[in-house]
Amino acid sequence: MYIWRKSTTTDWLRIRDEDLTRRFGSALAIVERPGNARTLLEISCANQRDASALVREFGGSVERLQRNWLAHFARTDRARPLRVGSRLVILRRREKKTPPNQARALVIPAEAAFGTGDHATTAMCLRLLERVTRRLPPGWAMLDAGTGSGVLALAGSCFGAKRIVAIDLDPLACATAKRNARANRIRNIEFINGDVLKQTLRGKFEIITANLFSEILIEALPVWSRHLAPGGSLILSGILRSQERAMRRALKQNGFEVSEVRRRGKWIALPASPRTAQRAVPTPKKS
Repeated sequence: MYIWRKSTTTDWLRIRDEDLTRRFGSALAIVERPGNARTLLEISCANQRDASALVREFGGSVERLQRNWLAHFARTDRARPLRVGSRLVILRRREKKTPPNQARALVIPAEAAFGTGDHATTAMCLRLLERVTRRLPPGWAMLDAGTGSGVLALAGSCFGAKRIVAIDLDPLACATAKRNARANRIRNIEFINGDVLKQTLRGKFEIITANLFSEILIEALPVWSRHLAPGGSLILSGILRSQERAMRRALKQNGFEVSEVRRRGKWIALPASPRTAQRAVPTPKKS
């Protein structure tokens, strides 16, 4: 396994961001640090040839990972726990200390291509999911489109979901998400390796989460509108600020209304719900 890395400016990334995400998908990691003007890009490569091709195209450097790189990374990682409201704490490794205030702990190990919840888009989705599900009685259903590490689906189970369907096109992502579910003793998630745009869905869901490219989100809205339960919520991210207007227009065209917009860096997250039908105004009777 090899890792290609490049430190770049915001302007450089803005020009190439969509092309990079389209080409490399979940193998691409973008590390942004508050107060730092530069952004670190990382792409995991199966062999040195692919990594060297990236250096020739974009510059940067290549690191060959040792065979036990994942275990070494887990030992050296010292990331702080991610607290999601008062009900959930996400850890990268199991700890002896219990979470405060009876919060549930999820252990999501850091991997080369799949997030633990630290990325801005995932963190915004997690906090929206925690807030939106407070009003739901236990037993609701959830669809997680583009599940990645499974962190949103696992969080949904902690927040009271009874039935969860988690879909990802990448078989490695599905295998990773299943492993995380087993490690956290969560058994009510159906993981599907498939295309979110082509997958046949059964029933309705009170919550649909999707952290995907905005083009995929827009294309999937007509299907999700048919499978969202009355009063349900969409939680969408993976959307660049420059794509906000197009995303909101597509939501409106598909019968959704946006309750708020959350922004972190260049990313946004949108919670949306079915637009309430206007009541008909009775016509005054003629005397």
